[in-house]
Amino acid sequence: MVYVWWQKLARKLQSIIRASKSEQAGQQQPAVTNLRMVYDLTREPKPNLGLPPNAIPGLSVIKELVRGLRYRSIDTLIGHTLELTSIERAPDEVSAFIRHHGIEVADLRDLSAGVFLKYGILDYEFNTVVTDIVPERQRVRFLKDLGLLLDKSDVDDSMFFDAGIGFLEEMVDETKENKLLFKIMLDRQGEREVLSAPGPISNEWLNTDPNNHFPCKFTVRDACLTNCGSIWLHKHFYL
Repeated sequence: MVYVWWQKLARKLQSIIRASKSEQAGQQQPAVTNLRMVYDLTREPKPNLGLPPNAIPGLSVIKELVRGLRYRSIDTLIGHTLELTSIERAPDEVSAFIRHHGIEVADLRDLSAGVFLKYGILDYEFNTVVTDIVPERQRVRFLKDLGLLLDKSDVDDSMFFDAGIGFLEEMVDETKENKLLFKIMLDRQGEREVLSAPGPISNEWLNTDPNNHFPCKFTVRDACLTNCGSIWLHKHFYL
């Protein structure tokens, strides 16, 4: 990059000198040419992340997120089976299961009653109290693999002037809260059908008692330590 620039500068200077000599040949006094050129060598080349050109300012958000994000998959838990006795006792039973693997958790964020009735899954997020496991820094490619960076062909610039990465700013704010979270998702064993009644869309399933399906066995689909609660936004997406 710098070598090409010096080539262009040399050609520019040669053309100026030639023009100056031609001008001096027709004048009795020599002409003086003042030349001032400024080039900022601190500018970084634009990385190819599959983003539209008008989204380049958003790269600062991506860089900040990559610098602050910590994540580590707890693979030793994935695939384990555990039996839960009721929807109310499930968080305590899951946290006991986690503690058995050397991670102390507390202060649950629980959306699982409705999610279980609709999809047959449990999705828990705990604050981590004690653990020897250290979540790791991740590269930009990690965000791409989790579906958090869209391909240029998937972005409608008229709708997402920031290339659809605006929500990453919220993730940056999460990482700045300096909380270590334990996230775990469990699937109801057997067929992974929606537990709500089939047929036209309705809210009848909201009035169903989830304990009608307990006790029930679950399999751990995913588990991780992270400082960003919305890191699975696209990896495990549901409404």
